[in-house]
Amino acid sequence: MLVSVARPAAAEAPAVARLGAAPKAGAGLGIVRGTVVDARTAAPIAGARVMLSEISRSVLTGADGRFEFRDVAPRRYTLTVSIIGYSFSRRSIDVVANTTFEATVPLSEGTGSYQESVTVKADSTPPPETGVSSQTTLGSAALQDLRGIAADDPLRAMQALPGVTTGDDFQSQFSMRGFSFREVGTVMDGTATPLLLHEVRGEKDTGSIAMINSDVLSQASLMAGPHPLKDGDWLGPTLSFDMRDGSRDRPDVRMAVSGTSASAVLEGPIGSAKRGSWLVSIRKSYIGWLIKKIAPDIDDTLGFVDAQAKLGYDLTTRQQIHVTFVAGDAGLDLPKSTSANALRTATSTGGMLSVEWRYTRSRWLLTQRLSFIDSAFLNKGASSQEQGRGSSPSVMYRSDASWQLTPAWSAEFGAKTEGLRDQASFTNFTTTSGGLLKVRATLDSTLSTTTSDAWAQLARRTPHAGVTFGARVANDTLTHQTLSAPWLLLEGRLGTLTARASAGSSYQFPFLDQQAGASPLLVPATAVSYDAGVEQALGKSIYWQLTGWTRHNANVIRATDEDRMVNGKRVAASLFPEYASTLDGLSHGADLVVGRRSATGVSGWVAYTFAHTRFHDHATGEDFDGDYDQRHTINTFVAAKLSYRLAVNVRWRYGSNFPIVGYFSGTPDNLHLSNARNEVRLPDYSRLDLRINRTFTFNTRRLTLFLEVMNVLNHLNYGQSEGSINSTTLAVTDVATRLIPRVPSAGILIEF
Repeated sequence: MLVSVARPAAAEAPAVARLGAAPKAGAGLGIVRGTVVDARTAAPIAGARVMLSEISRSVLTGADGRFEFRDVAPRRYTLTVSIIGYSFSRRSIDVVANTTFEATVPLSEGTGSYQESVTVKADSTPPPETGVSSQTTLGSAALQDLRGIAADDPLRAMQALPGVTTGDDFQSQFSMRGFSFREVGTVMDGTATPLLLHEVRGEKDTGSIAMINSDVLSQASLMAGPHPLKDGDWLGPTLSFDMRDGSRDRPDVRMAVSGTSASAVLEGPIGSAKRGSWLVSIRKSYIGWLIKKIAPDIDDTLGFVDAQAKLGYDLTTRQQIHVTFVAGDAGLDLPKSTSANALRTATSTGGMLSVEWRYTRSRWLLTQRLSFIDSAFLNKGASSQEQGRGSSPSVMYRSDASWQLTPAWSAEFGAKTEGLRDQASFTNFTTTSGGLLKVRATLDSTLSTTTSDAWAQLARRTPHAGVTFGARVANDTLTHQTLSAPWLLLEGRLGTLTARASAGSSYQFPFLDQQAGASPLLVPATAVSYDAGVEQALGKSIYWQLTGWTRHNANVIRATDEDRMVNGKRVAASLFPEYASTLDGLSHGADLVVGRRSATGVSGWVAYTFAHTRFHDHATGEDFDGDYDQRHTINTFVAAKLSYRLAVNVRWRYGSNFPIVGYFSGTPDNLHLSNARNEVRLPDYSRLDLRINRTFTFNTRRLTLFLEVMNVLNHLNYGQSEGSINSTTLAVTDVATRLIPRVPSAGILIEF
């Protein structure tokens, strides 16, 4: 169940309005009319319900967003505006006899800040970077629809995007074009960090959830293939989250309770001049308590608490400062764990603090950013013995500038330096004949490095063509490597047809936890990618897009601590994780997307992806499919606004699924240890989710009821778990674990 409350300030500010002579109004009466627009783009909103609460008169806006009430008696009224997908607006207006009150009413998308005026910033679905064939941006409303009611997780919203693959309902992480999530760059308000996750570190078979409340995000963007590498060093796609500013008009409070957590979002202006704003969000999970109430025989508990905050202030008309803060703490308790190395309790904490200063001129934008990031974990066993402990602090300074040279040409450049440190200690135990625990082996590692980067790009964009070329250069002090990554992006338009072509390289330095115990040290992974695509608009809202891509991979990191058969004998897995940067290979595929972009009616996409990733280990001579190789993927999302008060969303994801990672033969329900890697695959994954949003608008308040069913068809989906191996028969059991069955959920949102 989800319960949300949004509360405006006690004092109501007037609508944006003007008064004039009333044309042919009844004697002594007035006229109220106006336009409802998107607060971000100023585009008119059709089909919104506008109401004068005190006299219960209501109308729907036309195609041009216009509304009108004639013959209105003079007095003060409450003007309310409601439509699915936008915030609820409540304004006080004064009607004067024989005059016309005309208002422009801006509505914020999704959970956007309350606004009294229209500020045109950018299109709600901005065009992709020049020449980038695969870029998708979700606004606040789409994030709300896709995140799910039971798990407020913006990462899970991204799992429905074209080309994205995922096969584990309990994980927030996803893959794309054969890349693992650790090869996806995650950026939060300009700060790149992979650590903003509630998860158990040092363990494979656990769940995860993003350390971000979707209610504080303005948008999320995902770019794949060759694209400008402005934010950091990684092999694969770039995932960017933008935290919205707080309201500069009036204080606002939003409280939510779901089946897994409770949260509150508070925001408001700074000072009487309203030169700044603040935003604070706090969220706490109680899923462990809920599980015990529903299934008392289950003793496992987990939970988390996190907070997000943002402060923005205009120092001058040209200078602005932003402070972004994210922090969280998570815990897992498995009371039935009894074996020597079974996990009993796990805690993890993490956070980010970023201070940004921005200076603008008519053609210049300069941004300076200082960020602090940290993450720590502690794992204990059944006898409270410490199995693992570690921390990963880092400090980052980043400077970026953009310069509009001419109306068509622009230049961008920047530099970054980051100091990283990783300290970790792991212990493996065995049981003596007397039942006591004995240390079998330990792994202690303390590593640090400093990476220094610089990038620049030059772009030209006209209504008919575009070209972008640039490069990024980085040095890593631990590996003593200096690498470069150039990119070239081309775009041309002829009528409704847009063609894009791109080429570029990327690189990624090994994570410090992967370097622990490695001898020799791992080397950076590299990739060279090529994309070509076409997109065509069919009318004003429908489009189709076809993209083909290929990629050459080198020195990709793989896990080597796996059970296997060698010359007919079992070679047991190592006690601690081991890695090698020995994989070269080829990835290729194609994406086909058909979609509709519309603020009303039906919108969404149907996307099919074919992809294949094959690796060769130049150290062992092995050839095998990648751990995240999924040949066929279908991602479908359809959102239908049936009226101003009723919307239906359908999401269907299908995948031919990933290999069962490891050296196995047979079928998922009859596995044996073998000498060939990634030969057996999980069964096909299919999940259909349905959500219905229904609003009930009263005189001065609005209630929205959410109904959601996950896995409507109750399809038997399976994900990979650690499993166990019979030392005598070499049979492998419990590797495929059942994912979520059909699960209904409901919630409400109250705005007044």
